Amino acid sequence: MLRVIRTWMALGLIAGAAPLHGQGTPAAAKTGKAQIVGVVVDSLNGTYLSGADVLVEGAKATATTDSAGRFEIDSLSPGTYQVGVFHPVLDNLGITLLTERFHVGPDSSSVIVLAVPSAATLVRHACTGATSQNGPSAIVGHVTDPETLQPVPRAEVSIAWNEIEVSKSVGIRQTPHILRDTTDRTGAFRLCGLPSSLDATLQARRESATTAEIPISLGDRPVELVARTILLSPIDSAKTGNAVLSGQVTLEGSPTNAGTRVELYGTDIVAMTNEKGEFTMRNLPSGSRVVVARHVGFAADVVPVDLSSHYEQHVNIKLPKFVAVMDPVLITARRSLALDKVGFGQRSKTGMGYFIGPDRLQKMNANQVSDILRMVPGLRVVYGPYGDMVTSSRSSTSSCVQYWLDDMPFTEMEPGDINHFVNGREVVAVEVYQTSAPAKYIQAGGGSCVTVVLWTRFKIRS
Repeated sequence: MLRVIRTWMALGLIAGAAPLHGQGTPAAAKTGKAQIVGVVVDSLNGTYLSGADVLVEGAKATATTDSAGRFEIDSLSPGTYQVGVFHPVLDNLGITLLTERFHVGPDSSSVIVLAVPSAATLVRHACTGATSQNGPSAIVGHVTDPETLQPVPRAEVSIAWNEIEVSKSVGIRQTPHILRDTTDRTGAFRLCGLPSSLDATLQARRESATTAEIPISLGDRPVELVARTILLSPIDSAKTGNAVLSGQVTLEGSPTNAGTRVELYGTDIVAMTNEKGEFTMRNLPSGSRVVVARHVGFAADVVPVDLSSHYEQHVNIKLPKFVAVMDPVLITARRSLALDKVGFGQRSKTGMGYFIGPDRLQKMNANQVSDILRMVPGLRVVYGPYGDMVTSSRSSTSSCVQYWLDDMPFTEMEPGDINHFVNGREVVAVEVYQTSAPAKYIQAGGGSCVTVVLWTRFKIRS
Protein backbone atom coordinates (compact mmCIF):
# COMPACT_ATOMS: atom_id res chain seq x y z
CA MET A 1 0.00 0.00 0.00
CA LEU A 2 1.52 3.32 -1.05
CA ARG A 3 2.17 5.58 1.94
CA VAL A 4 4.56 8.36 0.86
CA ILE A 5 5.17 9.77 -2.60
CA ARG A 6 7.91 12.38 -2.95
CA THR A 7 6.99 14.77 -5.74
CA TRP A 8 9.72 17.14 -6.86
CA MET A 9 8.29 18.89 -9.89
CA ALA A 10 10.44 22.04 -10.14
CA LEU A 11 12.78 24.19 -8.08
CA GLY A 12 14.11 27.51 -9.31
CA LEU A 13 16.53 29.69 -7.43
CA ILE A 14 16.62 33.37 -8.33
CA ALA A 15 19.43 35.07 -6.42
CA GLY A 16 19.47 38.78 -5.75
CA ALA A 17 16.02 39.40 -7.28
CA ALA A 18 12.44 39.73 -6.19
CA PRO A 19 10.48 37.69 -8.80
CA LEU A 20 7.08 38.75 -7.50
CA HIS A 21 7.65 42.34 -8.64
CA GLY A 22 6.36 43.34 -12.04
CA GLN A 23 8.72 44.31 -14.81
CA GLY A 24 10.06 47.82 -14.29
CA THR A 25 9.25 47.85 -10.57
CA PRO A 26 12.22 48.86 -8.41
CA ALA A 27 13.79 45.95 -6.54
CA ALA A 28 13.03 45.72 -2.84
CA ALA A 29 15.69 46.76 -0.34
CA LYS A 30 18.08 43.97 0.53
CA THR A 31 17.32 42.45 3.91
CA GLY A 32 19.43 39.31 3.81
CA LYS A 33 16.26 37.21 4.10
CA ALA A 34 14.88 34.61 1.65
CA GLN A 35 11.46 33.83 0.26
CA ILE A 36 9.77 30.62 -0.90
CA VAL A 37 6.77 30.85 -3.22
CA GLY A 38 4.99 28.03 -4.97
CA VAL A 39 1.85 26.31 -6.18
CA VAL A 40 0.31 22.93 -5.42
CA VAL A 41 -1.43 21.19 -8.33
CA ASP A 42 -4.11 18.51 -7.82
CA SER A 43 -3.45 16.26 -10.81
CA LEU A 44 -5.93 13.73 -9.44
CA ASN A 45 -8.91 16.07 -9.96
CA GLY A 46 -7.45 18.36 -12.64
CA THR A 47 -7.39 21.48 -10.46
CA TYR A 48 -5.34 23.26 -7.79
CA LEU A 49 -5.13 22.12 -4.19
CA SER A 50 -6.63 24.92 -2.11
CA GLY A 51 -6.67 25.08 1.69
CA ALA A 52 -3.56 22.91 2.03
CA ASP A 53 -1.14 23.48 4.91
CA VAL A 54 2.43 24.13 3.72
CA LEU A 55 5.18 23.52 6.28
CA VAL A 56 8.83 24.56 5.87
CA GLU A 57 10.83 22.10 7.92
CA GLY A 58 13.75 23.71 9.65
CA ALA A 59 12.14 27.12 9.87
CA LYS A 60 8.88 26.38 11.69
CA ALA A 61 7.15 28.50 9.06
CA THR A 62 3.72 27.68 7.64
CA ALA A 63 1.32 28.94 5.00
CA THR A 64 -2.02 27.94 3.49
CA THR A 65 -2.65 27.62 -0.24
CA ASP A 66 -5.26 29.94 -1.76
CA SER A 67 -7.98 29.06 -4.29
CA ALA A 68 -5.34 28.82 -7.04
CA GLY A 69 -3.11 26.55 -4.95
CA ARG A 70 -0.55 29.33 -4.36
CA PHE A 71 1.44 30.01 -1.20
CA GLU A 72 4.17 32.42 -0.12
CA ILE A 73 6.55 32.32 2.85
CA ASP A 74 8.77 35.33 3.56
CA SER A 75 11.53 36.40 5.94
CA LEU A 76 13.42 33.10 5.97
CA SER A 77 17.00 33.01 7.09
CA PRO A 78 19.42 31.62 4.47
CA GLY A 79 19.78 27.87 4.86
CA THR A 80 18.67 24.43 3.77
CA TYR A 81 14.97 23.61 3.94
CA GLN A 82 12.40 20.99 3.02
CA VAL A 83 8.78 21.77 2.15
CA GLY A 84 5.84 19.47 2.96
CA VAL A 85 2.18 19.78 2.05
CA PHE A 86 -0.69 18.45 4.18
CA HIS A 87 -4.37 18.25 3.21
CA PRO A 88 -7.36 15.93 3.92
CA VAL A 89 -7.23 14.76 0.28
CA LEU A 90 -3.66 13.61 0.85
CA ASP A 91 -4.62 12.03 4.19
CA ASN A 92 -7.35 10.02 2.48
CA LEU A 93 -4.88 8.88 -0.16
CA GLY A 94 -2.33 8.00 2.49
CA ILE A 95 0.41 10.08 0.87
CA THR A 96 2.56 13.12 1.68
CA LEU A 97 3.91 15.70 -0.74
CA LEU A 98 7.49 16.40 0.25
CA THR A 99 10.33 18.11 -1.62
CA GLU A 100 13.98 17.21 -1.51
CA ARG A 101 16.09 19.45 0.71
CA PHE A 102 17.24 22.61 -1.03
CA HIS A 103 19.27 25.68 -0.15
CA VAL A 104 18.05 29.28 -0.19
CA GLY A 105 20.46 32.19 -0.14
CA PRO A 106 20.13 35.74 1.17
CA ASP A 107 17.92 38.16 -0.79
CA SER A 108 16.60 35.34 -3.03
CA SER A 109 13.29 33.80 -4.00
CA SER A 110 12.85 30.06 -4.54
CA VAL A 111 9.93 28.90 -6.67
CA ILE A 112 8.55 25.38 -6.23
CA VAL A 113 5.73 23.47 -7.87
CA LEU A 114 4.34 20.35 -6.23
CA ALA A 115 1.69 18.07 -7.68
CA VAL A 116 -0.59 15.36 -6.40
CA PRO A 117 0.10 12.36 -8.66
CA SER A 118 -2.42 11.44 -11.33
CA ALA A 119 -5.12 8.83 -10.80
CA ALA A 120 -3.30 6.36 -13.05
CA THR A 121 -0.09 6.71 -11.03
CA LEU A 122 -1.83 6.36 -7.68
CA VAL A 123 -3.89 3.36 -8.79
CA ARG A 124 -0.81 1.68 -10.20
CA HIS A 125 0.97 1.97 -6.83
CA ALA A 126 -2.01 1.28 -4.59
CA CYS A 127 -3.28 -1.71 -6.55
CA THR A 128 0.02 -3.50 -7.14
CA GLY A 129 -0.73 -7.20 -7.26
CA ALA A 130 -4.52 -6.71 -7.41
CA THR A 131 -6.47 -8.24 -10.29
CA SER A 132 -8.48 -5.96 -12.55
CA GLN A 133 -11.87 -7.61 -12.22
CA ASN A 134 -14.20 -5.02 -13.73
CA GLY A 135 -12.04 -2.08 -14.76
CA PRO A 136 -8.92 0.00 -14.05
CA SER A 137 -10.32 2.34 -11.37
CA ALA A 138 -10.16 2.13 -7.58
CA ILE A 139 -11.36 3.47 -4.22
CA VAL A 140 -8.85 3.75 -1.38
CA GLY A 141 -9.00 5.16 2.11
CA HIS A 142 -8.95 4.55 5.82
CA VAL A 143 -11.43 3.47 8.50
CA THR A 144 -11.16 5.53 11.69
CA ASP A 145 -12.90 5.54 15.07
CA PRO A 146 -14.81 8.89 15.16
CA GLU A 147 -14.15 9.48 18.86
CA THR A 148 -10.65 8.15 19.53
CA LEU A 149 -9.51 9.09 16.00
CA GLN A 150 -7.52 5.84 15.98
CA PRO A 151 -7.40 3.52 12.95
CA VAL A 152 -9.80 0.58 12.91
CA PRO A 153 -7.98 -2.59 11.81
CA ARG A 154 -9.71 -5.77 10.61
CA ALA A 155 -12.82 -3.89 9.44
CA GLU A 156 -14.55 -5.16 6.30
CA VAL A 157 -15.09 -2.47 3.67
CA SER A 158 -17.38 -3.31 0.77
CA ILE A 159 -18.63 -1.58 -2.35
CA ALA A 160 -21.84 -2.71 -4.05
CA TRP A 161 -23.35 -1.77 -7.39
CA ASN A 162 -25.62 -3.13 -10.09
CA GLU A 163 -24.68 -3.56 -13.73
CA ILE A 164 -27.54 -3.50 -16.22
CA GLU A 165 -27.08 -5.19 -19.58
CA VAL A 166 -29.50 -4.62 -22.45
CA SER A 167 -29.30 -6.77 -25.57
CA LYS A 168 -31.55 -8.66 -27.96
CA SER A 169 -30.25 -12.00 -26.77
CA VAL A 170 -30.78 -11.52 -23.00
CA GLY A 171 -33.25 -8.62 -22.94
CA ILE A 172 -32.66 -6.64 -19.75
CA ARG A 173 -30.44 -8.29 -17.17
CA GLN A 174 -29.25 -6.85 -13.86
CA THR A 175 -26.07 -8.24 -12.35
CA PRO A 176 -25.22 -7.31 -8.75
CA HIS A 177 -21.54 -6.78 -7.93
CA ILE A 178 -19.77 -6.53 -4.60
CA LEU A 179 -16.08 -6.18 -3.76
CA ARG A 180 -14.59 -6.40 -0.26
CA ASP A 181 -11.35 -5.64 1.48
CA THR A 182 -10.17 -5.82 5.10
CA THR A 183 -8.36 -2.90 6.68
CA ASP A 184 -4.76 -3.36 7.77
CA ARG A 185 -3.27 -2.25 11.11
CA THR A 186 -3.30 1.38 9.92
CA GLY A 187 -7.00 1.18 8.99
CA ALA A 188 -6.19 1.38 5.27
CA PHE A 189 -8.25 -0.35 2.59
CA ARG A 190 -8.21 -0.57 -1.20
CA LEU A 191 -10.96 -1.62 -3.58
CA CYS A 192 -9.35 -2.18 -6.98
CA GLY A 193 -10.57 -3.35 -10.37
CA LEU A 194 -13.61 -1.06 -10.52
CA PRO A 195 -15.26 0.31 -13.66
CA SER A 196 -15.46 4.03 -14.34
CA SER A 197 -18.85 5.80 -14.61
CA LEU A 198 -19.96 3.98 -11.47
CA ASP A 199 -22.68 4.82 -8.94
CA ALA A 200 -22.38 2.58 -5.91
CA THR A 201 -22.61 2.39 -2.11
CA LEU A 202 -19.69 2.04 0.28
CA GLN A 203 -19.97 0.47 3.73
CA ALA A 204 -17.64 -0.48 6.59
CA ARG A 205 -18.35 -3.17 9.17
CA ARG A 206 -16.59 -4.71 12.13
CA GLU A 207 -18.40 -7.30 14.22
CA SER A 208 -21.83 -5.78 15.03
CA ALA A 209 -20.82 -2.19 14.22
CA THR A 210 -21.64 -0.90 10.75
CA THR A 211 -21.84 2.39 8.89
CA ALA A 212 -24.60 3.63 6.62
CA GLU A 213 -24.51 2.71 2.94
CA ILE A 214 -22.57 5.74 1.72
CA PRO A 215 -23.36 6.81 -1.86
CA ILE A 216 -20.20 7.15 -3.94
CA SER A 217 -19.53 7.80 -7.64
CA LEU A 218 -16.65 7.36 -10.06
CA GLY A 219 -16.37 9.66 -13.07
CA ASP A 220 -16.03 8.71 -16.71
CA ARG A 221 -12.30 9.23 -17.22
CA PRO A 222 -10.34 6.12 -18.33
CA VAL A 223 -8.87 5.74 -14.82
CA GLU A 224 -10.66 7.11 -11.76
CA LEU A 225 -9.56 7.14 -8.14
CA VAL A 226 -11.65 8.16 -5.12
CA ALA A 227 -10.15 8.50 -1.64
CA ARG A 228 -12.51 8.29 1.34
CA THR A 229 -12.10 8.19 5.11
CA ILE A 230 -14.88 6.21 6.78
CA LEU A 231 -15.82 6.78 10.42
CA LEU A 232 -16.88 3.53 12.11
CA SER A 233 -18.20 3.78 15.65
CA PRO A 234 -17.72 0.62 17.72
CA ILE A 235 -21.19 1.05 19.23
CA ASP A 236 -23.62 0.03 16.49
CA SER A 237 -26.75 0.30 18.62
CA ALA A 238 -26.18 3.95 19.58
CA LYS A 239 -29.06 6.20 18.53
CA THR A 240 -27.74 9.32 20.24
CA GLY A 241 -24.37 10.82 21.03
CA ASN A 242 -22.56 14.14 21.24
CA ALA A 243 -22.08 14.97 17.56
CA VAL A 244 -23.59 18.10 15.98
CA LEU A 245 -24.69 18.60 12.38
CA SER A 246 -25.68 21.97 10.91
CA GLY A 247 -26.46 22.97 7.38
CA GLN A 248 -28.50 24.90 4.88
CA VAL A 249 -31.02 23.58 2.37
CA THR A 250 -31.70 25.70 -0.71
CA LEU A 251 -34.89 25.15 -2.70
CA GLU A 252 -34.47 25.82 -6.42
CA GLY A 253 -36.53 28.82 -7.53
CA SER A 254 -38.37 29.15 -4.21
CA PRO A 255 -38.87 32.54 -2.49
CA THR A 256 -38.37 30.83 0.89
CA ASN A 257 -36.24 27.93 2.05
CA ALA A 258 -38.34 27.12 5.12
CA GLY A 259 -40.09 23.88 5.90
CA THR A 260 -37.67 21.24 4.60
CA ARG A 261 -37.54 18.05 6.63
CA VAL A 262 -34.00 16.75 7.28
CA GLU A 263 -33.67 13.24 8.70
CA LEU A 264 -30.64 11.37 9.97
CA TYR A 265 -31.11 8.04 8.22
CA GLY A 266 -31.36 5.09 10.61
CA THR A 267 -32.63 7.18 13.54
CA ASP A 268 -35.78 9.07 14.46
CA ILE A 269 -33.89 12.37 14.63
CA VAL A 270 -35.56 15.03 12.45
CA ALA A 271 -34.99 18.77 11.99
CA MET A 272 -36.93 21.46 10.10
CA THR A 273 -35.30 24.32 8.21
CA ASN A 274 -36.03 27.99 8.97
CA GLU A 275 -36.68 30.78 6.44
CA LYS A 276 -33.02 30.79 5.43
CA GLY A 277 -33.01 27.02 5.02
CA GLU A 278 -30.80 26.57 8.08
CA PHE A 279 -31.03 23.64 10.48
CA THR A 280 -29.08 22.17 13.39
CA MET A 281 -29.22 18.65 14.78
CA ARG A 282 -27.66 17.85 18.16
CA ASN A 283 -26.95 14.75 20.24
CA LEU A 284 -26.25 12.67 17.15
CA PRO A 285 -24.48 9.31 17.11
CA SER A 286 -20.95 9.37 15.70
CA GLY A 287 -19.86 7.68 12.49
CA SER A 288 -20.28 7.88 8.72
CA ARG A 289 -23.99 8.27 8.09
CA VAL A 290 -26.39 9.88 5.62
CA VAL A 291 -29.05 12.56 5.92
CA VAL A 292 -32.13 12.80 3.73
CA ALA A 293 -33.69 16.17 2.84
CA ARG A 294 -37.32 16.23 1.67
CA HIS A 295 -39.64 19.03 0.61
CA VAL A 296 -42.86 18.58 -1.31
CA GLY A 297 -42.52 19.64 -4.93
CA PHE A 298 -38.75 19.07 -4.86
CA ALA A 299 -36.65 15.99 -5.48
CA ALA A 300 -35.32 14.36 -2.30
CA ASP A 301 -31.57 14.25 -1.80
CA VAL A 302 -29.27 12.07 0.29
CA VAL A 303 -26.00 13.47 1.58
CA PRO A 304 -23.22 11.56 3.37
CA VAL A 305 -21.99 13.06 6.66
CA ASP A 306 -19.08 12.13 8.93
CA LEU A 307 -20.14 12.78 12.53
CA SER A 308 -17.88 13.14 15.56
CA SER A 309 -18.06 14.95 18.88
CA HIS A 310 -14.67 16.53 18.06
CA TYR A 311 -16.12 18.92 15.46
CA GLU A 312 -19.40 20.22 14.07
CA GLN A 313 -20.16 18.91 10.60
CA HIS A 314 -21.75 21.36 8.13
CA VAL A 315 -23.50 20.52 4.87
CA ASN A 316 -25.06 22.51 2.04
CA ILE A 317 -27.90 20.84 0.17
CA LYS A 318 -29.72 22.08 -2.93
CA LEU A 319 -33.03 20.48 -3.85
CA PRO A 320 -34.07 20.81 -7.50
CA LYS A 321 -37.71 21.12 -8.48
CA PHE A 322 -39.32 17.73 -8.92
CA VAL A 323 -40.25 17.06 -12.53
CA ALA A 324 -42.33 13.98 -13.28
CA VAL A 325 -41.23 12.15 -16.42
CA MET A 326 -43.10 9.37 -18.20
CA ASP A 327 -41.09 6.21 -17.76
CA PRO A 328 -39.74 4.55 -20.89
CA VAL A 329 -39.73 0.76 -21.05
CA LEU A 330 -36.09 0.51 -19.93
CA ILE A 331 -36.63 2.65 -16.83
CA THR A 332 -39.72 0.65 -15.89
CA ALA A 333 -37.79 -2.60 -16.22
CA ARG A 334 -34.94 -1.29 -14.08
CA ARG A 335 -37.40 -0.15 -11.44
CA SER A 336 -39.02 -3.59 -11.31
CA LEU A 337 -35.61 -5.15 -10.74
CA ALA A 338 -34.87 -2.67 -7.97
CA LEU A 339 -38.22 -3.46 -6.28
CA ASP A 340 -37.42 -7.15 -6.42
CA LYS A 341 -34.16 -6.40 -4.65
CA VAL A 342 -35.98 -4.84 -1.65
CA GLY A 343 -38.47 -7.73 -1.49
CA PHE A 344 -41.55 -5.98 -2.90
CA GLY A 345 -42.20 -8.63 -5.54
CA GLN A 346 -41.84 -11.52 -3.13
CA ARG A 347 -44.12 -9.99 -0.52
CA SER A 348 -46.76 -9.15 -3.12
CA LYS A 349 -47.09 -12.88 -3.88
CA THR A 350 -47.94 -13.81 -0.29
CA GLY A 351 -51.42 -12.24 -0.36
CA MET A 352 -50.85 -10.72 3.10
CA GLY A 353 -51.33 -7.06 2.10
CA TYR A 354 -52.52 -4.67 -0.59
CA PHE A 355 -49.93 -3.73 -3.21
CA ILE A 356 -49.74 -0.98 -5.82
CA GLY A 357 -46.97 -1.26 -8.39
CA PRO A 358 -45.26 1.23 -10.72
CA ASP A 359 -47.59 0.69 -13.70
CA ARG A 360 -50.75 1.46 -11.73
CA LEU A 361 -49.17 4.43 -9.94
CA GLN A 362 -48.09 5.91 -13.24
CA LYS A 363 -51.70 5.86 -14.45
CA MET A 364 -52.89 7.52 -11.22
CA ASN A 365 -50.54 10.52 -11.66
CA ALA A 366 -51.29 11.43 -8.02
CA ASN A 367 -49.85 14.62 -6.56
CA GLN A 368 -50.25 13.58 -2.92
CA VAL A 369 -49.68 10.37 -1.01
CA SER A 370 -53.23 10.64 0.35
CA ASP A 371 -54.56 10.59 -3.23
CA ILE A 372 -52.87 7.21 -3.71
CA LEU A 373 -54.09 5.75 -0.41
CA ARG A 374 -57.64 7.03 -1.01
CA MET A 375 -58.05 4.09 -3.39
CA VAL A 376 -56.94 1.44 -0.85
CA PRO A 377 -59.72 -0.67 0.74
CA GLY A 378 -59.91 -0.15 4.49
CA LEU A 379 -58.40 3.35 4.42
CA ARG A 380 -60.16 6.68 4.31
CA VAL A 381 -58.95 10.24 3.82
CA VAL A 382 -60.40 12.98 6.00
CA TYR A 383 -59.57 16.68 6.09
CA GLY A 384 -57.77 17.81 9.23
CA PRO A 385 -56.20 21.02 10.54
CA TYR A 386 -53.00 20.31 8.58
CA GLY A 387 -54.58 18.97 5.40
CA ASP A 388 -55.61 15.49 4.31
CA MET A 389 -55.15 12.76 6.91
CA VAL A 390 -55.19 9.02 6.23
CA THR A 391 -56.95 6.83 8.80
CA SER A 392 -58.22 3.28 9.07
CA SER A 393 -61.91 2.71 8.41
CA ARG A 394 -61.96 -0.90 9.62
CA SER A 395 -60.70 -0.88 13.19
CA SER A 396 -63.22 -0.08 15.93
CA THR A 397 -60.48 0.59 18.48
CA SER A 398 -57.75 2.38 16.53
CA SER A 399 -57.64 4.42 13.35
CA CYS A 400 -53.89 5.05 13.39
CA VAL A 401 -51.66 4.61 10.37
CA GLN A 402 -47.90 4.14 10.67
CA TYR A 403 -45.61 4.80 7.72
CA TRP A 404 -42.39 3.33 6.44
CA LEU A 405 -40.59 5.37 3.82
CA ASP A 406 -37.87 3.67 1.78
CA ASP A 407 -37.44 1.00 4.45
CA MET A 408 -37.19 3.47 7.37
CA PRO A 409 -39.91 4.56 9.84
CA PHE A 410 -41.46 7.93 9.00
CA THR A 411 -43.00 9.64 12.02
CA GLU A 412 -45.52 12.36 11.27
CA MET A 413 -44.81 15.46 13.34
CA GLU A 414 -48.40 16.57 12.65
CA PRO A 415 -51.29 14.48 11.21
CA GLY A 416 -51.06 14.57 7.43
CA ASP A 417 -47.34 15.41 7.36
CA ILE A 418 -46.66 12.66 4.85
CA ASN A 419 -48.21 14.89 2.16
CA HIS A 420 -45.94 17.78 3.11
CA PHE A 421 -42.69 15.91 2.55
CA VAL A 422 -43.38 13.28 -0.10
CA ASN A 423 -44.71 14.08 -3.55
CA GLY A 424 -47.16 11.47 -4.78
CA ARG A 425 -45.38 11.33 -8.13
CA GLU A 426 -42.15 10.32 -6.38
CA VAL A 427 -43.79 7.13 -5.11
CA VAL A 428 -43.09 4.07 -7.26
CA ALA A 429 -44.66 1.31 -5.13
CA VAL A 430 -46.93 0.94 -2.09
CA GLU A 431 -47.58 -1.84 0.43
CA VAL A 432 -50.51 -1.65 2.89
CA TYR A 433 -51.01 -4.10 5.77
CA GLN A 434 -54.24 -3.92 7.75
CA THR A 435 -53.06 -6.73 10.01
CA SER A 436 -50.10 -9.07 10.18
CA ALA A 437 -47.47 -6.80 8.70
CA PRO A 438 -44.07 -8.38 8.07
CA ALA A 439 -42.01 -8.45 11.27
CA LYS A 440 -39.54 -5.87 9.98
CA TYR A 441 -42.36 -3.31 9.61
CA ILE A 442 -43.86 -3.65 13.09
CA GLN A 443 -42.97 -0.67 15.27
CA ALA A 444 -43.05 -0.71 19.05
CA GLY A 445 -46.55 0.12 20.26
CA GLY A 446 -47.94 0.15 16.73
CA GLY A 447 -49.31 -3.37 16.51
CA SER A 448 -52.93 -2.21 16.10
CA CYS A 449 -52.13 0.41 13.43
CA VAL A 450 -52.39 0.03 9.67
CA THR A 451 -48.90 -0.19 8.19
CA VAL A 452 -48.17 1.69 4.96
CA VAL A 453 -44.83 1.06 3.24
CA LEU A 454 -43.89 3.60 0.56
CA TRP A 455 -41.07 3.19 -1.95
CA THR A 456 -39.83 6.29 -3.78
CA ARG A 457 -37.41 7.14 -6.56
CA PHE A 458 -34.86 7.98 -3.90
CA LYS A 459 -34.51 4.32 -2.89
CA ILE A 460 -35.70 2.58 -6.04
CA ARG A 461 -33.15 4.11 -8.37
CA SER A 462 -33.56 3.57 -12.08
